[in-house]
Amino acid sequence: MERMGTGLTRSAGSTGSTESLAQYTAFKSNELVYGMYFFPHYFRQESPPFHLTIFREAARNLYLVVQAPRGSSKSTIITFLKPAHSICFKTSRFRIIVQNTYAKSAASLENIKKEFKDNKRLRSVFNIVMRKDAEGDTIFRHLDGFETRVLCKGADQLGSVRGERFGAYRPDYIDVDDVEDDEMVKNPERRMELEKQFNEVLNYAGETGVTSIHVIGTILHDDSLLAKMLAPDNYKRFKKLFYKARNVKEGVPVSLWPAKWSVSDLNEMEKDEPASFAKEMQGDPSSGLLEGIQRKDFRYWRIEDSYAVLLDENGSVSSRFNLADCKGGISYDLAWEEKRDSDFGVIFPAFITPNADILFDDYFVKRGLRPGEFEEAVFSMNARLESLTKKRVVNGFEKAKLEKVMKWWLGEAMRRRNKFLWLKDLQWDGDKIQRILTRLANRYSQHVIYHKKGMGDLENQLIRIRSVAHDDIADAAQGVVQLLQFAPTIKKKVEAESEFDFWRKQTRVYREKNKTAYVFGKKERPSFIDSLRAYR
Repeated sequence: MERMGTGLTRSAGSTGSTESLAQYTAFKSNELVYGMYFFPHYFRQESPPFHLTIFREAARNLYLVVQAPRGSSKSTIITFLKPAHSICFKTSRFRIIVQNTYAKSAASLENIKKEFKDNKRLRSVFNIVMRKDAEGDTIFRHLDGFETRVLCKGADQLGSVRGERFGAYRPDYIDVDDVEDDEMVKNPERRMELEKQFNEVLNYAGETGVTSIHVIGTILHDDSLLAKMLAPDNYKRFKKLFYKARNVKEGVPVSLWPAKWSVSDLNEMEKDEPASFAKEMQGDPSSGLLEGIQRKDFRYWRIEDSYAVLLDENGSVSSRFNLADCKGGISYDLAWEEKRDSDFGVIFPAFITPNADILFDDYFVKRGLRPGEFEEAVFSMNARLESLTKKRVVNGFEKAKLEKVMKWWLGEAMRRRNKFLWLKDLQWDGDKIQRILTRLANRYSQHVIYHKKGMGDLENQLIRIRSVAHDDIADAAQGVVQLLQFAPTIKKKVEAESEFDFWRKQTRVYREKNKTAYVFGKKERPSFIDSLRAYR
């Protein structure tokens, strides 16, 4: 009991060393009990069972990833209680806390340091001092010389974790808490960069079989790092826990943490802010209820020998159309900047069938699109659609300065090539998200829009339309739907009359048999003699 001193026995009101040992064992084996005893101000409400589950699974698994609702005390668990417990019971030599920003991570460490400085109960039992007390980097020291270093990192510093050491020790715990925020997840490049850095940390930081990596947070985007880690087929070495604030048990809604949120409280939260509730409390940032376009409504098509083959939800052929009976259109959403966060230039072709189905064709998308590339793409795409439909193709541009410049550029190119295109202005009216949903959502729900396989970028933008960083492809898609409002009609084939039928119709017998009285408004007027006969 020397490592504990006598404070524990005195605080617990006991004089026997057996009881002191039992208390010590209980605090060491149960972080939640330890927290309630030493930090009651952090445990003002009854703790729910899922807290104990997180502690238990963290002890059992080197790799753990947890989705938990906002306000579920996940940061208290990962970046406060577990580090403090490991410092007190010497279960960690070098711990790294990673949060969205360095400032947030340093603030979490500051909360830990405050307890070791000011918490009299904690000090009387463990008597731990800080040999180094710097912002974001602190070394905690026991009386017997055992030391634990806690280092803080922001998401943009995640890659530097690989080279960190504390004397002879590499990190034995890497705690990743809410490393993503709303702004980060909107940018696909930042999402990819974070995932790349995390994978490098996972593979090269710490020691295999020794270093624990525990990730906890709230899913803010269905293409975020946390969402990918929780997917069954990804990061299979991780134990995965997924918690929602409101669940259904045996057909009855129940709260994850009844002492904090009643079911009626959660229902009111959803009623007031449905988008925030789905994302922050349910881990469902792209709820179909919110987005208006759902992945289950996507249908697909392909080209076979100049025919459009449309597939149903099971992948079976539902209908076929000769592309010569369809009309084609191309929509343009132009952007020229090459910066990482700039929009993309999009050239989007599609067909409309006689049945009013819209068939999205292979589109062209590029950031930093140059005028020469644009010209070549426009004319080659028009030539392709014209050859398939045997009709002229309509090209739609927004009434913006950039598009006006490009229409002038195309005018020069048309004269140079002696190939003239059909240009039309598009209505880029109102809010971008609203115009996309207005022109596309109903068509998707009725399953009259078809994609080609491999249009993942378009599909991701559509189902995340309220949260995605770039929606240029989806915006171009609504533009091409504007162009293809009216379905083409198929002309009935008129069979040529044979010479025999012609002369047969000239006979008196045929005319007598097929004579009709004149009726006002009828297109085929009978002969004068037939009219007299009918009159008599």
